Amino acid sequence: MDLALLALLAALLTALCQSVTDLGTKAATRAADDRAILATQWGGGAVLLLTACCVVHPGLLTAPLATLDALTQPGFAALLAWSGALNIVAYFFYIRGFRLSDASLVAPLVLLTPVLMLVTSPIMTGEQAPPIGMVGVLLTVIGVGLLDADRAKGKRFNFAVFAKDVGARYMIATAAIWSVTANLDKLGVKASTPLVWIAALTTLIAFCSIVYWALGSRQTVRFSSLRYALLAGSAMSFGNTVQMWALTILFTPYVIAIKRLSALFTVLASGHVLKEETGGRLLGAAVMLAGAVMIAMARG
Repeated sequence: MDLALLALLAALLTALCQSVTDLGTKAATRAADDRAILATQWGGGAVLLLTACCVVHPGLLTAPLATLDALTQPGFAALLAWSGALNIVAYFFYIRGFRLSDASLVAPLVLLTPVLMLVTSPIMTGEQAPPIGMVGVLLTVIGVGLLDADRAKGKRFNFAVFAKDVGARYMIATAAIWSVTANLDKLGVKASTPLVWIAALTTLIAFCSIVYWALGSRQTVRFSSLRYALLAGSAMSFGNTVQMWALTILFTPYVIAIKRLSALFTVLASGHVLKEETGGRLLGAAVMLAGAVMIAMARG
């Protein structure tokens, strides 16, 4: 099979993994508290990625410090610390968003990240977007308005819900933080390797999440209440690893554009899997996806 085609399939698999992460997170909020979900997702992901890292780089087992020093460049630790701190906050908001609102409403809001990156990327990485990126912004904004349109009352666009819906506000905050961490990830991969960066970042977030869970008051934890969180964490870590491999074959914007299909997958599946009322949210997610693709291509 052609390597480029295989990379396209890998990017599509990444989108499916992200959708499983979305659905698993929403399902987990119905049975467990936020801190336990956060610790389980990232703890499970860290185990998988550390195992993969040790298989690819056996020196991490025999001479960890020397091997890590050889695989990383100056500035790696600082980038890891900043990205880890911001991602912990972002994923706490991410889980809260799914707890407080329908997955079909809040999942597409992560498509705001490319819009916000038009501001953060020029500052952090020097990347600029041509005018087509502005068209993508317009489509994304229109899609946001369509997500909760009330056709019964004749409202084709409805932006007021995002001022009233707490879950939506949490997810918008998540998108804002991800617009910063996406650039940190790019810098982090350049300062190491894709697998080393993801494994190190996931492990750091897992450690902080477990400490956060252990220090607070907590309920008795049962596996049955965390199985969906473990599924979401496993899908997230596997999807991130596959995505990094795809990035070594394809241009970054193409991989990002395909990954954005996860918003459509989540909206489609939430009606069947989670029994949510999706209404016209599929149209809103599709319009937002078109805008995100245009922005991604413009940034390429």
